[in-house]
Amino acid sequence: MKGKERLLTLATEIEDGLAELEEIMLEARQALTTRRASMEEGDTFALRAMGSILHDFYTAVEDIFQAIATEVNGSLPRREDCHKRLLHSMTLDIPQVRPAVVLPELEVQLDAYRRFRHVFRNVYGHHLEWSRMAGLLAGLEDTYARLVECLRTFQKFLRGVAGA
Repeated sequence: MKGKERLLTLATEIEDGLAELEEIMLEARQALTTRRASMEEGDTFALRAMGSILHDFYTAVEDIFQAIATEVNGSLPRREDCHKRLLHSMTLDIPQVRPAVVLPELEVQLDAYRRFRHVFRNVYGHHLEWSRMAGLLAGLEDTYARLVECLRTFQKFLRGVAGA
């Protein structure tokens, strides 16, 4: 484990990441309230916008996980499947280092957003489909709530180890 200051800094960086996620969630809620019908009708601009929000959601999650992996684990995964490995590493309880950051059930939920982000980055926006995004949007609130709970628990761990 790193020094007290680094652990407290990481806890604060996680807080910043949570604030980013909250902003993204506000955008998602607003878009679903005001643009849901147009997305369902295949409005490509609305689909692109929501795709961007889903992309941002997982990017913010991964930013938090990268900070944890760098500061606590000591490094980031380096192979071709590094994004998937980073997510999985957050489910691992590493003796003498840290407890699991997220529960295995949450890994499954988050992996769907990770896979969507990959698709979003690699297809033209006019190929996005409401039917493929609807499930992610339906599960977004639950995934977010579970993630916040897990990260708050991890922040308590960090502050406890730091003696704060």
